[in-house]
Amino acid sequence: MPRVLRKTETALAVVIATVPFWIESSSAQEAKDAQSSQLPPVVVSNPGQTPAKNSPSKPRKKISTSPQLVVAGSAKATSTPLANATGTYNPALDLNIELPPGTTITTAGPVQGYRALSAMSSTKTATPIEQIPQSIQVIPKSLITDQNSLTVSEAIQNASNVQGPNSLGIGTTSLTPLIIRGFPAQQWLDGLPVNYDAGNRDSFANVERIEVLKGPSAILYGGGTGAPVGGAVNIVSKMPTDIASAEVGTTFGSNNYYRPYFDINQPISTDGTVLFRLTGEYTGTDSFVDVVHQDRYSVNPTLTFTDKTDTTLTIQGQMSRFEQPAYEGLPAVGTVAGDFRLNRDLFIGPTDLPTSYTEVHGVTVTFDRRLDPTWSFNVKGRWAASSFDQKSQTTVSAAPDAGPTSWTIANIELPQQQEEFTINPNVQARFALGPTKNVWLAGVDYSHVTDSGGMFTDGYLFGFPPVDLLNNPVFPTPYSNPNPTSPFYFPFYDFHSTYVTKGAYTQIQSTIYDRIHVLAGVRVANIDIDYHEKYPYGLGVLDPTTFTTNETKALPRVGAVIDVLPGISVYGSYSEGMLATPFTQAVSTSIAPETSNQVETGLKFNFGDQLTGTIAFFDIQRQNVPAFVSVGINALSAQESQGFETDLLWQPNRNWRVLASYGYTDVVFSDSLVVPKGNRVSGVPEHSGRVWVDYAFDYPMLRGWSVGAGIYAASSQYVDNANLYRTPGYFTIDAKIAYETEKYRVSFNVKNLTDEQYFVPFAWLGGQVAPGDDRAYYGTVAYKF
Repeated sequence: MPRVLRKTETALAVVIATVPFWIESSSAQEAKDAQSSQLPPVVVSNPGQTPAKNSPSKPRKKISTSPQLVVAGSAKATSTPLANATGTYNPALDLNIELPPGTTITTAGPVQGYRALSAMSSTKTATPIEQIPQSIQVIPKSLITDQNSLTVSEAIQNASNVQGPNSLGIGTTSLTPLIIRGFPAQQWLDGLPVNYDAGNRDSFANVERIEVLKGPSAILYGGGTGAPVGGAVNIVSKMPTDIASAEVGTTFGSNNYYRPYFDINQPISTDGTVLFRLTGEYTGTDSFVDVVHQDRYSVNPTLTFTDKTDTTLTIQGQMSRFEQPAYEGLPAVGTVAGDFRLNRDLFIGPTDLPTSYTEVHGVTVTFDRRLDPTWSFNVKGRWAASSFDQKSQTTVSAAPDAGPTSWTIANIELPQQQEEFTINPNVQARFALGPTKNVWLAGVDYSHVTDSGGMFTDGYLFGFPPVDLLNNPVFPTPYSNPNPTSPFYFPFYDFHSTYVTKGAYTQIQSTIYDRIHVLAGVRVANIDIDYHEKYPYGLGVLDPTTFTTNETKALPRVGAVIDVLPGISVYGSYSEGMLATPFTQAVSTSIAPETSNQVETGLKFNFGDQLTGTIAFFDIQRQNVPAFVSVGINALSAQESQGFETDLLWQPNRNWRVLASYGYTDVVFSDSLVVPKGNRVSGVPEHSGRVWVDYAFDYPMLRGWSVGAGIYAASSQYVDNANLYRTPGYFTIDAKIAYETEKYRVSFNVKNLTDEQYFVPFAWLGGQVAPGDDRAYYGTVAYKF
């Protein structure tokens, strides 16, 4: 048994031995529940008129929340069932739970302050988070707004053991720039995978919440290059509701930052059966780094057809683009290593470097139908087309290669185009059997992705005149696209690939005597890849060659949550994942996909809906992993991640909201031909954590005002897998003051209050870092109507 799990072995044995006692006492608890009176009403979220903190609210609708009435479709219901609370049939609200006072019903699920009560991502069913045998953290819109998060990476730092891509990078050489528990994770949009995360990845205008799943989540999800092996971050979009409203606003601040946005919700038909919502934003900003200027936009129209009780058809559009001169980081030597220091604001490349871009256009269609109180089904499909063109003039080594402080410079271009089609139908049954309450789910999925592009240079082997980055950082050679007719042209890759993933899955969730919550399922997954490489030079092949991978594997998932005492539960789970291993110029292809398996155990607690959270211990084994030690992939490896984490929320009353998270991750190479066994995986801090405190005033003269502050800290991280260079640990402090009414919201935020100077690893060719953001000030003004 992994060392971090041994401490829980005795506790689990005690829990299992005392199960009969919990079952016997459950009947008394059920009698108490039957006598309880109806809970206080909750607010149904109105997109443009979210009640201000501690200000008199005018909820647009009150719904009954007694346990027997929140069951969607119940014949006993005398007021709006929870699943129909926002004017449609919404499976995310198909819940049978008691809602605490002050709960807001959003289109993604009920939220109490910073606490989401349920989630869809882990099970594809609306399930209370306390009944899921897995660590899943939800960052709701209320937290994103209070912190004025500018990027998804900043927002997900609220969850333990999670790191996102650097906001200075426009493109990526990796399919999975997110990291959870030390391993790459996938990004999803509304439950479907997003390849490369193209377009304006940091737009929040259309975000209702962010759900973070820890560890392999393969049983219900395929698509793209396969099922998640490290975890997933699911961006959940806003949906139309049946009450007209709107919000417009802008955020402005340091480095000429400017972000206007809008959110318009408008029923089209008078009976509320045709609904429309349109969100969008534009961001223009300079940077503390020389030359870098960003222009980003996103527009998201959503149209819903509904009978308001049992059927909903939703069509979502997505148009998004991101432009900036490509930033490729700074060498490790001269920043975190060596006996000299480069200017941290330095941009490598000419000031007139052509603008790079990434964009995406897509349509997602979702059909939900409840046939009766037992049976329902869902079909979700997406078509999307995305493209990149990343142009850079960059160093190609971590240390000087042309003099004491001079580097060889090369032009590098990464053009890519992707097109994807994904469809995922499933059927669901809710039923009771003896002392059990059950949700059965079965479905299939199919995904077809084409990916064409390459990585080309005209200076990597022979180089342009070297540049002294310390004493004379001038770049005399203009950028030009690498030309195949040039004698200096060199293609790292020039490919066309097709990824076809498909699978069938089944899952059962059973609650036994209201105290034991069991989850079990299996997915039979298939990955079928054709990779056509024009220049497979690394394999000693001179002619264009097509490489294939076709693998089928059963991926199980099993777990249970046991309510030990009122408000305290223990849980344990086992899960597996499978992902396509990318092409390599240095290792024979037609290789088996990457696989992973995770054992997780821990505690979940809820004391009076005030102190809630999760404590988790985990061990993840990952096999057939590409090991990056230079440009390209040099060998395959095995890796292991062990650790523990805690995520806590304390909301003792309507004034205080306190979030705290801490994660410890020990992630190492357990086997590799090119990386010494025991080396730490790059880009992963061993320790990281976040604390955020928000206080809303109750005094009549200060009602509507709130203040908040928080700190994020991370320990040192290795820059490369060879463990030659590492960044020091760092912390940043943020603060805010805000005033909000039912119509207006004004806030002022300070990021990196103490102006800490630090570096973090930057994913590029290996051995690069990026400076952390300087102190910055931001103001936001919003009007709701």
